[in-house]
Amino acid sequence: MLVGQIMSSKIVTISPDKGVGQALKLMQKHQIRHLPVMERDRMVGWITSRDLREVLLASMLEDIKVGDVMVQAPLSVTPDTDIEEAARLIHEHKIGGMPVVEDDRLVGVITMLDLISAFITMLGLLKSSSRLDLLLENRPEALDAAARLIKAAGGKVINVALGPTQGDKRPYYFRLEKVNLEPIVSTLKQRGYEVLDTVA
Repeated sequence: MLVGQIMSSKIVTISPDKGVGQALKLMQKHQIRHLPVMERDRMVGWITSRDLREVLLASMLEDIKVGDVMVQAPLSVTPDTDIEEAARLIHEHKIGGMPVVEDDRLVGVITMLDLISAFITMLGLLKSSSRLDLLLENRPEALDAAARLIKAAGGKVINVALGPTQGDKRPYYFRLEKVNLEPIVSTLKQRGYEVLDTVA
C-alpha cells in the first residue's frame, strides 16, 4: 500500500506571516495537529501543535509569527512511498505526521492516525476473526507446515504476524476468519505444536 492511497488530500494550510495564535485556532477548528506553511502556492515550512505549545506563552507577550517557529525543511514523503517506509520515518524521527510532496508540490498530508488505520485494515483487525498463537522454529518451512495444518483442519488464514525471536524459536500470530478453534488446536497439539494462546 502506498502513501498516496491513504493520505489526506484536503489540506489545511497557513501562511508564514500569520500569528501562532491563529495557527493554533486553525488546528483546533479542523481537529488537526500539523499545518503546512504555504507562500504563493509553495510549501515553505511545517508547523505542529507541539511547536505552538512551546511558544504559546511567549506569543502573549510579543508578536510571534508562524514563520518564526516553523520547520523550514520538514521531512517529507511522496505519494509513491510505501506506507511501511512512512511508518518507519515517523517512528524513527518521533513525529506525528509529514507533508506529501510530488514534483516540489504539496499534494497531501499523512499522519500517524492514517498509518494506524491502514495497518488495522491490512491486518483485518476490524473483521470478525479468530487468532491462534503458536511457538514455531524460526524458519520458513515451520511456518508453511503450520499454515497447511491449520488449513487442513478448517482454518482460513487472513494474515500472520511475527513476535520477537526466542532462541531458535519465535511466536507466530495467525489471524483466521472466524472459526471454531477447538478442532484446529487439537490437530496442532496432536502434531506436537506448542499453542501459546487463542482468541475465538
